[in-house]
Amino acid sequence: MKTILIAATTLLLASTAHSAIIYFDILGKGGAGMLSTNENHAMNVNFIPGMGGEMGAGIFFDDVTKVLTLNFGWGSANGFMDLSKEASAGHIHGPTASGGVGSFTQNAGVMIGLDSGPTWNPSATNGGVFNRTVTLNATQEAALLDGKTYLNIHTNSTPGNATSINPAGEIRGNLVIVPEPSQALLSLLGLVMLGARRKR
Repeated sequence: MKTILIAATTLLLASTAHSAIIYFDILGKGGAGMLSTNENHAMNVNFIPGMGGEMGAGIFFDDVTKVLTLNFGWGSANGFMDLSKEASAGHIHGPTASGGVGSFTQNAGVMIGLDSGPTWNPSATNGGVFNRTVTLNATQEAALLDGKTYLNIHTNSTPGNATSINPAGEIRGNLVIVPEPSQALLSLLGLVMLGARRKR
């Protein structure tokens, strides 16, 4: 019995230790992924809007180094739907006034620009942000972990073209923490495994 108690305590303490890597899903009021229906503004009805989502290693944050790693894309070549035209900008916006589901219907200013450098691909058919790392300051980290940030890809009009297509964003997705297994579940699993071992 003493062995089981020690093992359960060890599992509980290990599960309460703060993880160094935190993974994120992309969600919004319209569903999972980067969707036009996650936007909070009127869409241009003259085209079929694009779609995007996580790719490769996905999106994760190291809370020791404060580095956020981003891997997401859009367009048919990436398994999604093409944007209406080449992306003109991509950002992380935040912080919204609320966190969690409340933030899905809220807008915020640009927090981090993603539309520069070799990791940015504006193509309408195979675009995205791939293996982009950003070091967050304390304010940005708090917004991210409080569920107050979202990705937004814009398809503005080109210079000299009077037609403006979704300057406020064509596809959007909020960054939502992927839940870790609960402490109780980990402890119970440990007890079951110890019990099975004792019966042998």
